[in-house]
Amino acid sequence: MIEHKVYVDSNGTTPIREEVCQLITKTLKSGWANPSSQSDDADVAAQLIKVSRERISKVINCCEEEITFTSGGTESNNMVLNSISKLYTQPHIVISAVEHDSVSACARNLAKQGLISLTEVELNSAGNLLPEDVAAACTSETRLVSVMLANNETGVVFDVATIARLVKKEHPGLLVHTDAAQALGKIPVDVAVLGVDYLTLVGHKFYGPRIGALYHRLTAPLVPLLFGGGQERNMRPGTENTPMIAGLGLAAQLASQGLSHHSRHMLKCRDYLESRLLETFGDKLVINCKDSPRLPNTSNFAIFLENCRSVNVLERVKFVASKGAACHSHTATKPSQNLLNSGVSYEVAMNSIRVSLGINNSMEDVDYIIEDLIRVTNELAQL
Repeated sequence: MIEHKVYVDSNGTTPIREEVCQLITKTLKSGWANPSSQSDDADVAAQLIKVSRERISKVINCCEEEITFTSGGTESNNMVLNSISKLYTQPHIVISAVEHDSVSACARNLAKQGLISLTEVELNSAGNLLPEDVAAACTSETRLVSVMLANNETGVVFDVATIARLVKKEHPGLLVHTDAAQALGKIPVDVAVLGVDYLTLVGHKFYGPRIGALYHRLTAPLVPLLFGGGQERNMRPGTENTPMIAGLGLAAQLASQGLSHHSRHMLKCRDYLESRLLETFGDKLVINCKDSPRLPNTSNFAIFLENCRSVNVLERVKFVASKGAACHSHTATKPSQNLLNSGVSYEVAMNSIRVSLGINNSMEDVDYIIEDLIRVTNELAQL
């Protein structure tokens, strides 16, 4: 019998791992000094940051000097897009139609100001982004392609490696950025394999603190968003948040070390969930984007029974899931635009629920979810 609240919204955020929490707590005491100062205590703080940078660089296969710590994914993504807008005269930027708001809203704002021209590439009917479509959108004026590695709502994994290869072959010197916020700890993340120039990491998506890191190839241009001291090699001024940086590095290391085991476990639970859903709801069930490669933890589905809009279901269930991205929770009465842009119909999108499993979820949790959905859908049918 499950007595705890079943949490299956891990694409929204994850709880900090105990080991990471312990390191952060310890660092609040031992790494309190300003790492830019000249003292033994400052050296301790600086060394903690160095270790974290080393850990992250090993996880994604890059040089330590190519990692810049940031406040999170929004800052990292904005830094890349703003850099391109400042370094080139009205550059053309290509993104997908389902990017996180920190990419799409930033790009649209830059386009509105006349600083860039923008193309948003549509997905196919299976919710996938075809590399040839991205390549076809590029021109001689294109300076950046920014495509997420995995979609936060559908879980669809985009073929960033092929996209990078195609666009760079056709347009030498073109730069490629990927927002890998949803990927680390679920699928392999290797910048050499991906062939990207920039990559965004977000700690709270892999059981770490709410800060982030930006990988930028040494030869890739980058300008700071902020100006001040010379921290982070003049790329991100401000006294470093040593405890959170230390926690980020350990969380990334643990995510990488447990990748094989945890990804297999989450996939097993996800497949079991979808088989139970089909067994329970039959032709009243739609699993979104199931024919595209997906993250092992993510299932986005709709149940077509009386009164079963996702907002009605999620208000009544005893487990924690979502109808889409957490940053769009204020639009609960509207369908997800990202689902609509992923080839999902309006009616299906209105009924869609995202279950994103975590490393600590179990088959028992899945059984609980199914039983709870049966209870709630029966209650709603009586209204």
